[in-house]
Amino acid sequence: MLITIGGLPGSGSSTIGTLLSEKLERKRIDAGDLWDKMARDHNTDVLGLNVLAEKDTSIDTELDERMIETAKNNNTIILESRLIGYFCKQKNIPAFKIWLTADQEIRVNRLKKDGRLSERVIEREESEKKRYKERYNIDIDDVSVYDLVVDASDKLPGEIVSDIIHTLKDNGIID
Repeated sequence: MLITIGGLPGSGSSTIGTLLSEKLERKRIDAGDLWDKMARDHNTDVLGLNVLAEKDTSIDTELDERMIETAKNNNTIILESRLIGYFCKQKNIPAFKIWLTADQEIRVNRLKKDGRLSERVIEREESEKKRYKERYNIDIDDVSVYDLVVDASDKLPGEIVSDIIHTLKDNGIID
């Protein structure tokens, strides 16, 4: 079964997605990597692309269609995206959906440590929340569509991956 992972910037979704991919020997596809590439293609950064996407719906549509098509056609991968869990639910695509949370201060500190633009993370999140609500009627703070919600604030990545693997086994998703 397809596994999806989502979370706000700095929640650890990329780290956990990568580690889980290695442990389960599954390919991982990250919407964030595609978004970064799209930003470069538009000669801007991620926040700049978010601002453009507020005005030009085709930007979001391109990424969303790619991710939905990938989800429909690949049931043995890990898809990492903030919205893929919602899309799988809406489109009845079988998936085990995971959402990672972490306190905002912790997420900002992680982003600083990683050298990412943490001073703009709040602005980026607000831009994304607005688009998700306006375009898809998705409240990104509503985690009820997920099969597993993990608070990654105070756990090490290895602990989180171990907990996820146990949950996947308990639910018959993996052997």
